[in-house]
Amino acid sequence: MIKRGLALLLCASLVESGCAAGGGLRAATFMAPARFAERADRGQTDPRVLAEYVQKLPVGSVVKVELRSSRSVKGTLIKATSESVIVQRNTRIAEAPIEIPLSDITRVTLETGTSHPGRSIAIGAAAGAAAALGVILILVFAFND
Repeated sequence: MIKRGLALLLCASLVESGCAAGGGLRAATFMAPARFAERADRGQTDPRVLAEYVQKLPVGSVVKVELRSSRSVKGTLIKATSESVIVQRNTRIAEAPIEIPLSDITRVTLETGTSHPGRSIAIGAAAGAAAALGVILILVFAFND
């Protein structure tokens, strides 16, 4: 009787825990602080805050720079100064680095990982299959006295 109760408790905890939930692409994003909310409403970011943020990013990071013209530039950060950001675009054919003035930038996003939907699906399916197998084995051994 104790084995069956323990088996049911373990099965319920495995099902309810959701231990395989979450994950995915993580990105650190610069967002304007609340004290600059009125500028953010007009589509402007304080250049001093943006310059400070961008200068703290490590050179060689993959960044996405969103511009006031609703375009975005994704590439490797080459250099950041208090006036501009230099980004090398990720293209198949090499291009010259682009210098973007901070006054033209609305947001800078640091890309910290790569997302592969197929890999994520495979990991989720494997975790689900392992959990199901674990529950089945617990039930078989609990009810097989």
